[in-house]
Amino acid sequence: MRVHLLTAAILVTALTAAGGHAADLAITADPYSTAGLFTNPLIPVEGDVVTITVRASVAGDVNVAINAEVTLTAPDGRSRHYAVALMPEEGQATGSLEWKAWRNGRYVVTARLDPKDELAEANEDNNSAEIELPVVIPGRKPHFPWFSQRDYLRWATIWAGGYTKEMTVHWQERGVLPLRWKYGVNLPGEWDEERIYKMNCGFDESSGVAVDECGYYPTPEAHERFATYMRGLARAKHDNPQAFFLMWHCGSLYPEQAALYRGACDLVVLESYVFYYAPQFLGTENIYDFLDMKMRPARQVDLLVPTGKGTQVITSVDLNAETFNRGKLENIIRHLRRRWPEMRGFGVFGGAGRGASKEQMAQGIADDKFVDQLCHDYFIMPVLTILPGNLWVNREDDGAYRVEVTVSNIGGMNSGPVEVRLYADGKLLKKVNMKRVPAGDNLLENCVLVSAPWPPVPGPHQLTARLGPAPGSTVLDAEIETNYFVP
Repeated sequence: MRVHLLTAAILVTALTAAGGHAADLAITADPYSTAGLFTNPLIPVEGDVVTITVRASVAGDVNVAINAEVTLTAPDGRSRHYAVALMPEEGQATGSLEWKAWRNGRYVVTARLDPKDELAEANEDNNSAEIELPVVIPGRKPHFPWFSQRDYLRWATIWAGGYTKEMTVHWQERGVLPLRWKYGVNLPGEWDEERIYKMNCGFDESSGVAVDECGYYPTPEAHERFATYMRGLARAKHDNPQAFFLMWHCGSLYPEQAALYRGACDLVVLESYVFYYAPQFLGTENIYDFLDMKMRPARQVDLLVPTGKGTQVITSVDLNAETFNRGKLENIIRHLRRRWPEMRGFGVFGGAGRGASKEQMAQGIADDKFVDQLCHDYFIMPVLTILPGNLWVNREDDGAYRVEVTVSNIGGMNSGPVEVRLYADGKLLKKVNMKRVPAGDNLLENCVLVSAPWPPVPGPHQLTARLGPAPGSTVLDAEIETNYFVP
């Protein structure tokens, strides 16, 4: 672990601003404030070296290094303390340290400015900030792209659209990818492979490109146009390996389209419009089946996880201000997690914008923050569930029966304790208090088997598995039932 700037003089005794007025330091945990506490990466994985930055605002003429203390608290409650020197420059003071994320889990980072009260300040109540630092396993690193600027969100990992150079610096030093918006294959223009290649190279200050409006209803001409675009894009990606390529897929996704995305981009975001366009203009009444239809081709060609050349698919949700409903959206996210547990994140677009009243904007911001919390709760946190079909009966060679259930963790990190109970016809067969359910990249790595002997009588039976309290975890489906007939 390396601490930067410790060679500077950090012992400060009773500093005051020029003219004899008391100086003042301040820091905040707001995600994109000028003076704040933040990390890079935003959501690290095990093994990452994480840069923790402490940036204070400084009122008054302070010209020497300022003491700060960073406390890193592990999931088990143990803490380590680090001294960091903040170097003043133009109304701010910045310092950083590097820490290696050895183990997944929810850490807490606390920064305190001038911890020994060596500086005479006008306000001593704004000197500390605290943030959560989640560390996930490598196979569960999520993507949360937003398609318009939201400088108050905590977990957005990608910004796709226009922005200033100053905004780009804010995002990149926090481990967030600002992507430059590009025309897509469905927009006007003559598309040839060489033009597409050149158009998607050269990223100035951005971290890559977000290509808008791809996809089509099948015709030979449309397919060739799409294939041409993908060939040019694949060349650009090959020649710019450091850049991130995101595709916005409008309309339905067909297997032949999904196959052409492989190797041409990092992430495909499927358009959904579950709150407005699909029900209003497509006549969609079963939103859940509608989403499943969009996702099936991604599973057909194995793009729900970054297999092959690293391309993966996620879907999106719209936040149409007039029809948005928090409970319905959470139910949609729960459905997606249940049906497509491999999917690593989701995209977000829409919401209150131009022309919105002050009240609509306030409600839109509150709704955005709610969606941001869903990103955290259903993808970063441990997510415990009993997936469909994961309760069964084993018939052994000696004629004995066993009831078995697998409890899965489809979230980003290991869970804490959870109680599991098995029942047959309402009678408790077994209760187990598990210390944890591991996070894992697949069903072979992220589940625990619970088994109980069962002496049944002939006839029909109802079997039940139920999860009990699981502090610190999101519980998706806590109960599953199945019927079994003993001959």
